[in-house]
Amino acid sequence: MSTATTPSSARAVGALRVLPLLHPQGCRTYVLADETSRQALALDVHLDLVDTVEAAVRDAGWTLPYVVDSHTHADHPSGAGALAARFASTRIAHELAGHDGVTRHPADGDTLHLGDQAVTVRHAPGHTPDHLVLLAEGALFAGDTLLIGSVARTDFLGGDAGQLFDSIQVVLEGLPDDTLLYPGHDYEGREHSTLGVERRDNPWLQLDRATFVESITANPPTRPANMDALLELNRRGTAMPERISADGAIARVRAGGSISVIDVRTGGEYASEHIPGSHLIPLDQVAARADEIRAVPAPRLLLCRTGQRAEMARTTLAPLGISGLTVIDGGIEAYVARGGDAVKGKGAISLERQVRIAAGALVALGVGLGTFVHPAFYGLAGFVGLGLVFAGVTNTCAMGMLIARMPWNRAPETAGGSAGGCAASAPSAGGCAASAPAAGGCAASLPPSPTES
Repeated sequence: MSTATTPSSARAVGALRVLPLLHPQGCRTYVLADETSRQALALDVHLDLVDTVEAAVRDAGWTLPYVVDSHTHADHPSGAGALAARFASTRIAHELAGHDGVTRHPADGDTLHLGDQAVTVRHAPGHTPDHLVLLAEGALFAGDTLLIGSVARTDFLGGDAGQLFDSIQVVLEGLPDDTLLYPGHDYEGREHSTLGVERRDNPWLQLDRATFVESITANPPTRPANMDALLELNRRGTAMPERISADGAIARVRAGGSISVIDVRTGGEYASEHIPGSHLIPLDQVAARADEIRAVPAPRLLLCRTGQRAEMARTTLAPLGISGLTVIDGGIEAYVARGGDAVKGKGAISLERQVRIAAGALVALGVGLGTFVHPAFYGLAGFVGLGLVFAGVTNTCAMGMLIARMPWNRAPETAGGSAGGCAASAPSAGGCAASAPAAGGCAASLPPSPTES
């Protein structure tokens, strides 16, 4: 299991145990458990983390009566439906979310019980109209309402800056400074803060309502990558397809989804022609660089020359708990033939052609040496032939993997575009937090300081 998705140690928060799970996109999933009753609640489960949460709950000997989405996520796929199905859990979200499969829609102030421990649900609209936060003894699970050093953006899905300001005031009123803040996103690897620190240091909490609204609505970040597809998944439970046509990929890229394209060809092939903004992660490196792929916004589009290597990459990555892996049918050849935009550079021989050339040369060499030097060399030609048969039957190619590692096929220093809206990288504008990644997500830009406003 990747260290980026391995649960950190659960800690006692009041009478509950809290297990945070940090995703490379900056998203946060939480499991809250009462050790006495062995009952637990899962909050904002990323689809990539369903297996991880299930393992953590079962290993601890907990049951899982509740799976909660704090709001409709626009920047990553929810795993609430998949996880709830494994435990026969009750799915919980606000009525305004309209999520298929949700059977409990709490009102403001409703209580969820984990044994004798109460978790209070508060309606906190602003980031989205359906946003909920959870209050437990000593902790606020704020979703994307209040983040560490920031607040959420309000420019899509019916968000409202004034409502967000009001919700923050209402939720925080009366909570002591030592209350732990667990945010829905963080891009700097921080697990939690306290309300005292946020009241002192968070620039958004220093503003009056008018300045807050003016600042948060000015210069909104870019739209989250693949937002329409993610909303369909998160609202309807629609599965992300394993394959997409070249025309579908072109439409996705033109809508801003190029940062979700993962090119698994060699560096030389990528340099000769590639989709601008795509990530280069050659096939022989995908397993070792799985966390880079997790940081790419889903649905993740896998691309090669014709689709075969992309399918191999999907087969390699799926067991690692990476969701939303979609192969572009026909690869870049079909993509370009259908009118997709591509950056062209110095021509390179495709890996498939290199394999054919190498195999043909070895067969010819074996036959030549067998004829003119010693019959034993015919074995070389036979060995290559058997290797090609094995490659066809198993859909693998050791020769291709070896050739891909040759110096002329090495990856260039640059490997495509930004990881996207919730990438765990150095902050800039976008994502789900102030100064989050530029590709979009749920972020607000930094407000002016009180002296500047």
